[in-house]
Amino acid sequence: MRAPPTSRPRSRIFSALLPLAAGVLALSVSACGGSHGESSPPAASQPDAPPQEPEPTAPKNPKEPRGPIDPAKVGTIRGVVHFEGDPPRRETIKIGGAGGCPEHPTPQLTEDAIVENGHLANVFVSIKSGFDGWDIPPAKDDSLTMDQKGCVYTPHVLGMRLGQRLLVHNTDPTTHNVNIRSRNNDALNPIQAPGGQPVEWRPSKKELAVPFECNLHTWMHAWVHVVDHPWFAVSASDGSFVLEGVPPGEYVLEAWHEKYGKKTANVSLDPGQNPEVGFTFKPTDKPK
Repeated sequence: MRAPPTSRPRSRIFSALLPLAAGVLALSVSACGGSHGESSPPAASQPDAPPQEPEPTAPKNPKEPRGPIDPAKVGTIRGVVHFEGDPPRRETIKIGGAGGCPEHPTPQLTEDAIVENGHLANVFVSIKSGFDGWDIPPAKDDSLTMDQKGCVYTPHVLGMRLGQRLLVHNTDPTTHNVNIRSRNNDALNPIQAPGGQPVEWRPSKKELAVPFECNLHTWMHAWVHVVDHPWFAVSASDGSFVLEGVPPGEYVLEAWHEKYGKKTANVSLDPGQNPEVGFTFKPTDKPK
């Protein structure tokens, strides 16, 4: 006579249920995302990234050495600096007879903002980035000059390269002090007699917008920029500027003005090409 089902040994029943229990457990773990963190949390649970202000695209030029610049492939970057809005009023500087300063045949006007026909002068334009890896050509001249004539610094804005020296002359019949308020290089403030030896300044580090002043004649101001390459210029009275001998590549250009701050622009230069670029300043622009 066959034994009733209830008489089956319990150990066999338990063994038969083990695979089924393991499968149920595996399904449960899988439904909860597993224990290895393979599933990402819902996108809605992640906070939104803060908005970013648009900036000029970083140049794609490699940083590894690219060797000498081929003169047959260089180009010229030309541009114009515009001024949009009502031009600022230039004030008359009372120079004649002040502190021994000579009379000027025409009234001298302030130079901190010169706008003519919608164009801005005295803007320092240079390549900010993108030339990594090229063999930078040496400077053609060792020395540059700045003069104090008629109790005015000439030029008002000047660019120079590392390794060059700047000689500041005094062709006035009066004494000046050349106050070079440098942050990264030597800060000088010597007294300079009429027709005396030029004041020499040789910067060893890059520096943008170094103020030159004469504290004996407080209207006398100038700006000197120090860069480590030859691709820079100062905009003329018609706002124009030219950067010559630029190798092929993608660059970020920077335009600096003492009163209206900085602007940047992207420029792509193919071999032998001459791209054009423009900058626009407004009365509401301020240095940052």
